[in-house]
Amino acid sequence: MQVIYLHVNFFLKFERTVFADTNPLFILRSMMGKNLRSMCCISKKSTCPECLYNKTCAYSYLFETILPQDNSTLPGRNRGSHPFSFSEKQNFNHKKQIETLDFTLTLFGKAIDYLPYIYASFVRAGKDGIFKSRTKFEITKVCCNGKDILIGENKLNTDFECCEWKGSENVFEQHTEKEILVEFHSPLRFKVNGKYTKDFSAVDFMKCLYRRAKTLCQLYGEFDSDFDEYISDKSITIEEKSLVWRDSMHYSARQKTAMELGGSMGSFKMKGVFSNFEISLLELAKIAGAGKNTNFGLGQLDYWIR
Repeated sequence: MQVIYLHVNFFLKFERTVFADTNPLFILRSMMGKNLRSMCCISKKSTCPECLYNKTCAYSYLFETILPQDNSTLPGRNRGSHPFSFSEKQNFNHKKQIETLDFTLTLFGKAIDYLPYIYASFVRAGKDGIFKSRTKFEITKVCCNGKDILIGENKLNTDFECCEWKGSENVFEQHTEKEILVEFHSPLRFKVNGKYTKDFSAVDFMKCLYRRAKTLCQLYGEFDSDFDEYISDKSITIEEKSLVWRDSMHYSARQKTAMELGGSMGSFKMKGVFSNFEISLLELAKIAGAGKNTNFGLGQLDYWIR
């Protein structure tokens, strides 16, 4: 299992102090999609699945992610997980006024090639303004691997090195019994027995991480082995749990309705014997997020091993 990725850090400066009345990542994602479509679509009378250019269009690849009906990755579905995820270091506080904002966009596989398009979409967003106040902003820095790749105005240095995640080579090598503390920086949203819930087991959580890794590798990297049964057989437990359910509202322009994107916030401790493979799944979740709606900034987590 393997996937290439790139963390891109954007630094924004608002023209004045602004009241963030909605989660900024939700709005930035929406503006990115809107502007990519405006810039890239050359067949506006066609829908993306029917368009002749959907395999090379930045908007279609990033936001539609069209799959053939007979695909083996997500059987029966005609769209896949998008090849990007959002995250931010600051926890969103709707009661706080802000002057600057920095966030990270993580791109997977071929999506990395579309970084100049993505940058241009945020430049347009800055001119349109953000939040209900339509406050304009400028992009002051764009960093990859700790280096600013913004050259002058509206130009990026695309000579950067990408990163690679690999599932452990010694997959089944077991460690001694360990405690792993997991903390969610944004709501983790996944289903157990068909329902979204914060009442999950350690095995449920590891299955969630594995599904994310499997989908990313099948769609945007390399996937050569199936470990479904191995993950299901694990005898690991949650010893301590301090989780709450947090809902965030998002207006879907496609469905023309407000939607709740709820998930678990807090921390918990797992105990048991973990293999190299399971540790590598935790590391990918730290990089790419876990669960549903990572492209909205959900499912961001960190972990510590003792």
